[in-house]
Amino acid sequence: MRRVALLALAAVAATYAADTPENPKDVGLVEQAATRLAQIDVTVTGPKGSIEGLTAADFEIRLNDKLIPKFFLDDLCVAHGEAPVETQTAAAPSAAPASPAAPAATARPGTATYLLYFDMAHLTQAGRQNAIESAREMVPKLLAGGHRAMIIVSAKDLTTALPLTSDVSKLTAKLTSMVTDRELFDPYAVGESKRRDDIVREMAVGVDGAMTLARRYASEERWRQERDLRRLSMTLGRMAEFNAPKAVLYFADTMRQNAGEHYLSFFSGTAINDSNGKPGAQASAILMDAATGALPLDRVVNEAAALGIRFYTVEGEGINAAASNIETGRSASSLNSGQFASSAVNTQQIRDSQGTLTSLAAETGGRAFLNGVAPTRMASQILGDMSCVYLLSFDPAGFPQDQPIAVSVAIAKPKVKATTRGRLVILSESARATARVLSAFAAPGAGNAAGDAALRVGLIPIGFADGRYKARVQVSLGGSRIPGATWDIGASVVSKGTPGDDGSGRIQTAAPNTPVVFEQDMTFAPGEFDLVTVAHEIQTDTVLSKETHGSWPKIDAERVSLSPISVSQPQAGGFLKNGVKKTDGALVLGPDDPLRADAATAVITLVCRAKDQKRPLDVVRTLIGEQSTPVGSTRIEPTADRCAQVVDIIPPKTLGAGTYRFVVTVSADGAELARGERSVTVPAQTPATDKGGS
Repeated sequence: MRRVALLALAAVAATYAADTPENPKDVGLVEQAATRLAQIDVTVTGPKGSIEGLTAADFEIRLNDKLIPKFFLDDLCVAHGEAPVETQTAAAPSAAPASPAAPAATARPGTATYLLYFDMAHLTQAGRQNAIESAREMVPKLLAGGHRAMIIVSAKDLTTALPLTSDVSKLTAKLTSMVTDRELFDPYAVGESKRRDDIVREMAVGVDGAMTLARRYASEERWRQERDLRRLSMTLGRMAEFNAPKAVLYFADTMRQNAGEHYLSFFSGTAINDSNGKPGAQASAILMDAATGALPLDRVVNEAAALGIRFYTVEGEGINAAASNIETGRSASSLNSGQFASSAVNTQQIRDSQGTLTSLAAETGGRAFLNGVAPTRMASQILGDMSCVYLLSFDPAGFPQDQPIAVSVAIAKPKVKATTRGRLVILSESARATARVLSAFAAPGAGNAAGDAALRVGLIPIGFADGRYKARVQVSLGGSRIPGATWDIGASVVSKGTPGDDGSGRIQTAAPNTPVVFEQDMTFAPGEFDLVTVAHEIQTDTVLSKETHGSWPKIDAERVSLSPISVSQPQAGGFLKNGVKKTDGALVLGPDDPLRADAATAVITLVCRAKDQKRPLDVVRTLIGEQSTPVGSTRIEPTADRCAQVVDIIPPKTLGAGTYRFVVTVSADGAELARGERSVTVPAQTPATDKGGS
């Protein structure tokens, strides 16, 4: 399964150099290499006099069952409520010091860093309220003594609600305001009860319709799980440069490793399986999607293992989850006991979500708080884990990078117990850089240090084949003020129901302020999609990011459907198009971008027909301003291709200042079947053509 993790922006092979001069100008920036020690944070519990002052001789570390004979020990046993005490971090004599972190991200050993992460799409209404109230009650206890926290919310978008701070009053004020902030709310989990009701109601009609509906709901849940775990994984990069101990308090009710499988709990074995005892087509699709749900969750665990982060998972709703309306009345079994399972199994969704929260916590060395644990107890147990932590550092040479390694830590002291994560991931430098780049999605708009560089995203529709749309994804920037800028740019698609494509490349320019454009042909499933794009300028360490939401028509939902209309104009700059270097190309313009009157304008759309639409289609394009001007007319005959790309070129100096509507109408035998339009604007004072060279 392809995901955003595949955007290894720091280690791409494709390189574009735009007329690089023989003697590049020295901009005063020097790249330095550094050796990092691998680290394992261990919580030690036991009698007070026994857990303090331990030495390296008291610990035994094994990776993949291989004994680590030499390591360095940092004692971080600092009681919460006291000021964090700075300690000396041991370093191998032969190893260079780790690269220094930015001052804002530097924590002294003993200073705990918490990330409060609210996964709103997976919190019920009651769970959301309880989660916020619990966090508000825990924050003063967790931050006593100078510890710190940040708040990130995943709702419609990923939002940094409050950056890292040790100010308890700011944190509690933000949590209070979140209760009524509609922008930080996602109603998806709230509708789960209705979705279960819909399936049970459909059972009264027939098993086929009920199973089809279950498949649709399961696909929706699996898509959201992929998207939201991807967001969570990217966010962890924000904590990469913080010192241990560090923890994520993850609030969710309906996040499931086997997303969507619980909908099958309404059906008996005879309804799920065919006469050969194998799952039918719809049930098989649900089971297959659910099985792949372990992959994005495993990525979160690996990312946490690589960055030394523990998860404390909190079930917001608790044990008193309300039954759905129909479940409290007529059970599934009362409709047809031969086809449907007892309503008692409808608690499967709770067991699945609780099992996922438990697994996420256990795999990262944290704890799971389920069934309505009191905030005071949660805070007490988290503080207990954080109050005595030992940091074990060692040279990772000889161990594989970027893959999980089994970890075992034992203490040779009576009544003393060591608790740590079950795996360790030793990040390569490229993977560490990628994690940092992807973490920019937790702080949209941050990192605009390159002056007028702004990330823009566009799509050019190309065609449709094998059930998927094909489009050219374009990521562009205005460029950087510094000469010799080098940009790593990447994009990744997650389509609703199925993962999409991804791509990345490197573009280097010689002249300052040279436009930079990355293009890659990608495929999209019909329906909604998320397009994640990132850009990293190496010399200035500038990170830009953008998450774009959109949708492609469901091709058989209407007799004729139109893709979004793309508008572009020629542009000189550094282009990387499907791996091919160019010094000019077409720049896709957004709805609010002005047109240059002195340049040609390309307008592109995709006209698609349903399977049962066999008549010729007449596609008419009209430009409407003060008057209507015909642009083109095309007849599309029925062929094996379901979609046809329609391209119109408006010559330079055709459009005067003003706002125009480009209207596309599709008809058959004189009856209009579809219509689409796109507004474009030519400003009264047309800006000069961009002279940015290549």
